[in-house]
Amino acid sequence: MITKSEIVKLLATNDKAVARALVCLNARQTDTEQRSEATIVHNGRGFRPCHARMGTSMATYYLKFNRLSLKQIAYWRARDKTGAMRIGIYAGQLLEVAEEKAARKNKAQDDERARLEYELGMVIDSDDPALVTPAKDALDDFITKCRAKG
Repeated sequence: MITKSEIVKLLATNDKAVARALVCLNARQTDTEQRSEATIVHNGRGFRPCHARMGTSMATYYLKFNRLSLKQIAYWRARDKTGAMRIGIYAGQLLEVAEEKAARKNKAQDDERARLEYELGMVIDSDDPALVTPAKDALDDFITKCRAKG
């Protein structure tokens, strides 16, 4: 699994990661906050009040044009007096998003595996190799793909 420091490194070196981070953070804002380009609910989700207008604006721009300018990227990579990037302060939230996405992916894989195992179990009761072999092969292929993806 990715770490907070790896996210910060990615944001420092990958322009698309900055743009996608803005989109993720904007999605964590409430609908009202997105429309008003402000932080209204102080729930630790989405942009800080000082970044809400700029963050929402740039996330919307990226979704519309699939790019950010070098100046826009530089704004988010600017460092504060502690040396932290402006976008880097959101690494914790971005880690949460990554973990949620991984959990959804794992659940989908678990559901698919359970379905295949159920079908295989139903087929195993049969003595017909024409039924057993394709079901076993499908389960083996699925397991191999899961292992290859990590």
